Amino acid sequence: MKLFKGMMLGAAAVATATTAQAADLPVAPEPVDYVRICDAYGARFFYIPGTETCLRVGGRVRADYGISDFGNDGPNSWDSKADDSLRFRARGYIRLDARTQTEFGLLRTYTDVWFTSNNSNFGSAGGNTELWDAFVQLGGFTFGRTGSFFDYWTGESWGSRIGQGLDSRANLAAYTATFGNGLSASVSLESNTGERSPSTYTGGYSRGGFRYPALVANVNVVQGWGGAQLMGVVKANRASTAPVDSETGWAIGASARFNLPMLGSNTGLGLRAVYADGAIGYIHEAYGSYDATLNAAGTGLSNSTGWGVAAGITHYWTPTIYTAVQGQYWDIDALNNVNDLSAWSAHATLGWTPVSGLVIGTEFEYRDEDFGGGATDNQDMTVTFRVQRTF
Repeated sequence: MKLFKGMMLGAAAVATATTAQAADLPVAPEPVDYVRICDAYGARFFYIPGTETCLRVGGRVRADYGISDFGNDGPNSWDSKADDSLRFRARGYIRLDARTQTEFGLLRTYTDVWFTSNNSNFGSAGGNTELWDAFVQLGGFTFGRTGSFFDYWTGESWGSRIGQGLDSRANLAAYTATFGNGLSASVSLESNTGERSPSTYTGGYSRGGFRYPALVANVNVVQGWGGAQLMGVVKANRASTAPVDSETGWAIGASARFNLPMLGSNTGLGLRAVYADGAIGYIHEAYGSYDATLNAAGTGLSNSTGWGVAAGITHYWTPTIYTAVQGQYWDIDALNNVNDLSAWSAHATLGWTPVSGLVIGTEFEYRDEDFGGGATDNQDMTVTFRVQRTF
């Protein structure tokens, strides 16, 4: 009996020691879902953990320091103590690009948000937030806000104050068909508002409400030599104060950008030509108010006609130093000579890229506008210094 009790006590002691030893062992960690690189869509994409969606996170920070309207034969921003002549601007960008392969084709969502702070009312007083891009793509369909399908080559210079001419955003619904060898065609229904159709037409009368979208179509080709596009648009001009509700406007154009490796790496030449009848904002986005005027009898709208051309070239003199030169001309014929306009602009940019993604440089811009057949002449001259980092 004593032997049996001894054996039981020994077994209990061993069990107790074993339990204590087991309690001291480390606990196995939970499985970790590590971030995986996604190389299906280029560099810097990664899989969102737990999904098959690839995400790229990027952005930009830009600082601009500008002088406007100096050295002219007034009026300009230097002829009054009340005028703003200097612009200090800071802008931040957040960009998110998410892509997933589905049985219906590529599903992509893209967002580009700008946060801007200005020292004065250059573009916007104080600070503002702008949704530059926000769209969903599935297969060949695009829904949301992005660049107009009319625009192709949007310029070689920064266009920091005077602008490139054609680089407008639109809320749209579009379809693109691809045919291989870089050839595609698109049809897009786009909001007929914003820069290209401002709130008032020339003459001061109000634009009517948004009732019909602009219909944009293009044929596009991208090859090793560069790319080119033929494009057209049909839109409605509506005036809330005119007896006639609407007048149909249209524009056609061609645009291309050619790679010129024989002149150096990253060298390129851009060209654009547009003719418009009642769609002047598609010649230059800053002149949408010239689309139409009230006719002489005051009974309806009379479309303005016009044309515009632009050309620009970028050349890298060294792997880190480049220049860009661009010129534009546009001519608008409206009802009555007092509403006519002819103008031209020139842009010159010098940039230095000491490291990848960083640009430090300066740009000079000049614009000359003749209103009313030369009755009024307006000149704008600006210089901008920029530091920008894209990541």
